[in-house]
Amino acid sequence: MRYFKFSSLFVLFSFVFFAACNDNEMELNKGNDVLTLSKSTDVVDLNPKNPNVEAITFKWTSGSNFGTGSVISYVFQMNMDSTDWSSGVNIDMGRQIYSKTYTVNEMNRVLLEDLALSPGQTVTLAVRVIAQVANQEELEQVSEIITFQATAYKPYSQTLYILGSASPNGWSADQATPMNPISGEAGGFVWIGQLNTGEFKFITNLGSFLPSYNKGETENQLLFRESDNQPDDKFTINEGGRYKVQINILDLTITITLMDGGVRFTNIYFVGSFNNWSFEPMIQDAVNPNVFKLGREMNWNGGGDFKFGSVSGSWDKMIHPTIANAPYTHTQVMFDDTGDYKWVLTQAECNKPYKMILDVTEGSEKFTMKPFVPYTSIWMVGSATPNGWDLGNSTALIPVEGNPYKFTWTGILNSGELKFSLDRKSDWSGAWFLASEGGLVPNGNEQQMIFSLSGDGGKDNKWQINDAGSYKIELDQLKELVKITKQ
Repeated sequence: MRYFKFSSLFVLFSFVFFAACNDNEMELNKGNDVLTLSKSTDVVDLNPKNPNVEAITFKWTSGSNFGTGSVISYVFQMNMDSTDWSSGVNIDMGRQIYSKTYTVNEMNRVLLEDLALSPGQTVTLAVRVIAQVANQEELEQVSEIITFQATAYKPYSQTLYILGSASPNGWSADQATPMNPISGEAGGFVWIGQLNTGEFKFITNLGSFLPSYNKGETENQLLFRESDNQPDDKFTINEGGRYKVQINILDLTITITLMDGGVRFTNIYFVGSFNNWSFEPMIQDAVNPNVFKLGREMNWNGGGDFKFGSVSGSWDKMIHPTIANAPYTHTQVMFDDTGDYKWVLTQAECNKPYKMILDVTEGSEKFTMKPFVPYTSIWMVGSATPNGWDLGNSTALIPVEGNPYKFTWTGILNSGELKFSLDRKSDWSGAWFLASEGGLVPNGNEQQMIFSLSGDGGKDNKWQINDAGSYKIELDQLKELVKITKQ
């Protein structure tokens, strides 16, 4: 019996061993196939306007393992010198891989980085494939060399910024305003916003005035400027207003359009399983009318999907994510283009508060949604408050029992200013709730607050109390609304 047990274990071990060998080192007999390499084109068209299009594809046959049953792996090689393969491109392709494809962008990167070519340089490249039989160097096969021709191009910038006296941040190259890449358009950028009377141009890197894109020979042409010796003409805005600026740095074209108000929607509605698919109005931002906000608890209601409507009760003009079953972190949006896509929260992600921001600005549409952790204390400070500008002794609002988002306070306010601190940092940085504009006078109705962190642009808008007296303050930090009522 002992011998039988040993024999059984030996047979089992042998089976596992040879199975492993068969999986890692054995392959069907490849016969005497000759390793042959082919290409899809002789001259590669590297057009920077089509970076993701296939540029060239190489294919090869399996080669032979000469009846050994051993696996074959492949090495792909490409270089300018067909006698020296030690440099250039050497890629271990692995097993059962019989092709290699390069897109326009990938091939151009190889030319510039791996082969150190200069933009505009045309080169003839040699390619070969090596077939290596496992553990048998003497059976290595090398394909015949084939060649193709390609011309490198200068990569275009993936970032672009607008700066100048007409732009939001003036002539500061460190704080130039970013433009938005146009999806699907190589070299395309767009920006919509307020331009003042003055001049502007474009830079590709923050902090550097060169290279830049300047005004060309006409109002619709760009000039690519790489040195201070080139013309430094700028575009001119004679009438301040809301503009759409769209350019293509490959075509060197630009269009500047004065927009009629620039507001796409007057209302946006939250629609989903969380509110039984009713149309819940969002809050239009007081500063940017193309931004809509909503803070709410996302309590599980048998499902976690939602989208947005632009007309109350209408399912025709909906705002969706660009993919089906999008996670709440998905930022891209579309307007009734393809399918009834929705954002989806899992049940584990529900039953907690979130803040949502939907920006419908044409050309830079974006959705952001983040979980919200409420502040446990809120204070008010300012010349209108009981303790003035003494932040260390600022006046605390009272939490509303049973509601972690709401605070209230009743008492005497003086004539003067006030704002709300969420952390009372002694250096006056930290988190604040500010008025939507400086000197905003409370009107007894709910008014929007701006959530501000130190270093976010220097906002310091305060409410202005003109009439001293008894006031009641009701603040909702989730919805970012405050109601200041004179009693």
